[in-house]
Amino acid sequence: MTTSLQALTATTGNRKDTWNTPKEFVDDLVKFFDIIDLDPCSNDINNPNIPALNHFTKESNGLSHDWYGKVFMNHPYSESKLWVHYAVWQYERGNADEIVMLIKLDVSTKWWKSVAKYPWIAINKRMKFGNQKGAAPFQSAIVYLGNNLNKFKKVFSKYGYLYKMEETNNG
Repeated sequence: MTTSLQALTATTGNRKDTWNTPKEFVDDLVKFFDIIDLDPCSNDINNPNIPALNHFTKESNGLSHDWYGKVFMNHPYSESKLWVHYAVWQYERGNADEIVMLIKLDVSTKWWKSVAKYPWIAINKRMKFGNQKGAAPFQSAIVYLGNNLNKFKKVFSKYGYLYKMEETNNG
């Protein structure tokens, strides 16, 4: 039986599952949110990479709590299906006001369908996370769940093109 981490190693060549969000991106998050209420996937409660008011770590398991306010999520990539679905669920049930997700861009997966209806930016270069020597071996996307699309576009469009599903009128 293949574990999620074994699958991640096979597709990325790396056994590490979590990486710190790049500083420039963190600076843009602060510019966008002003105050980040929650990082549900924090690397460290005492010295967090994201300057949020509240943090859930691996030990406190962000998937076992309700999310609230302005949320940023850069999750363990071997568990994309769980984290992406949970983030959408938290937003759609009204717990979180806004969520920005930094995720692997993978439109071929079933979990991608849960975020495809939300605006997203395909990052036009491979990101360098944490203290990696090189860039990630995959493309990333920034997905936005919220009602401030103009500000999202203004702050994050420097990373790539904004994709937004067109509304259709079938009546």
